[in-house]
Amino acid sequence: MTRPLPILSIPHAGSKFPIDGNLHKAPWTQLEPVWLVPSHGRETARAFQPTALRVCHDGERLYVAFDCEDRDVWGSYRGRNEPIYEEEVVEAFLAPGEDPRRYFELEANPCGAWFEARVESPHGERASMRVDRNWVCAGWQRAVQVQGTPLRRDDVDVGWGVEWAIPFAALGVVAPAPGARWRANFFRIDQAGGGEYSAWSPTCADPPDFHVPARFGVLVFE
Repeated sequence: MTRPLPILSIPHAGSKFPIDGNLHKAPWTQLEPVWLVPSHGRETARAFQPTALRVCHDGERLYVAFDCEDRDVWGSYRGRNEPIYEEEVVEAFLAPGEDPRRYFELEANPCGAWFEARVESPHGERASMRVDRNWVCAGWQRAVQVQGTPLRRDDVDVGWGVEWAIPFAALGVVAPAPGARWRANFFRIDQAGGGEYSAWSPTCADPPDFHVPARFGVLVFE
C-alpha cells in the first residue's frame, strides 16, 4: 500500500523577526508543530526522540524551525559542508515548484556546522543524482540553541533547536503566490539507540535513504 504524501500549509508570518535559535517566540509559539516520524514508514513500538517541525514565510524568506528532544546532544564538526550527516543533524530538501527531481539540500548540526548543496536527480534515484557542493545559499541565516553540553557524553541533555531564514532569491525563485505548491521533505538523524532516522514524509527506504524525491511532501503557501 502506497502512503499518501503529506501536505503542509505554509502561513504568512507577517514581519521579519530575529534568527537567534530561540523557538519560544512568535511566530513559532503560534504555530502547531508537525512531528517527524520514523523514515522507514513502518509502525514501531521503539520510542525515538521527538522532533517538532514548524515552517512559515514572510514573502521574502522561508522560515524553518526544528525543536529536537535529545538526551545526548553531540557533534564533532564545526564548519561548512563537512559530513555532518554522519553524526546528528537536521535537514531540509526543498524543491521550488512541483518537480522534485531538482532540489536544494540544507543541513545543520548542534554545533553550528552547516551543509548546503544543489541536487539534480533526473531518475529520482541516488545512483544517478548529482550534488553541487559549490552552491551557496546566499543570505541564509542560521542559529542553534542547545539545552545541554554537546562536548560531554556522560551527562543527560534536554535538546536543541534550529532556526533558519532562507531567502527565496537564494533558491532562484520569487516569493510564492498564495496557493503555490512546492515539493519538500524534512529530516533528522539522531544517533541514540543505535541510530534513529526520522522524516516529515517517510521515504519508506530501509536501510535509510533520504534522497527519494518521489516521497517529498507538498508545501502549500498561504
